[in-house]
Amino acid sequence: MDLLQRFGVLSAGMLLCAAQAHACGVCVEDKMAATYDHAVMQRASAEHKTVVFCEVRGAVQDARFRHAASRVRGIDAGTVRTSSEPAALSFVVDPRVLGPEDAIAKLQDALGPGIRLTRIMTGTSAP
Repeated sequence: MDLLQRFGVLSAGMLLCAAQAHACGVCVEDKMAATYDHAVMQRASAEHKTVVFCEVRGAVQDARFRHAASRVRGIDAGTVRTSSEPAALSFVVDPRVLGPEDAIAKLQDALGPGIRLTRIMTGTSAP
């Protein structure tokens, strides 16, 4: 087998391995990636708002989370992004109205029993 054929076999093997790789949902990056929305990040940054990423313990129901967020002053319910696998949530909060930790606590109260939210990261991207 010449060098070019060996390179082709090696490349094919690497592609097969890469195709089988997937997110395990355990690390913070997987949970953030599951609910990341670039347009939301850009708009939040331009408006000097904060994006909050949370781990969710309990059933993730998009409509339920949006409804609960709409009842919390300072949270933009239109920015709620959810993922059931890994169980995660993100949303935008106006820090002039409510801090991220308070937003999480109020959102968790609005969701009721059976849901536990834990902040994994907050931030915005540069405009």
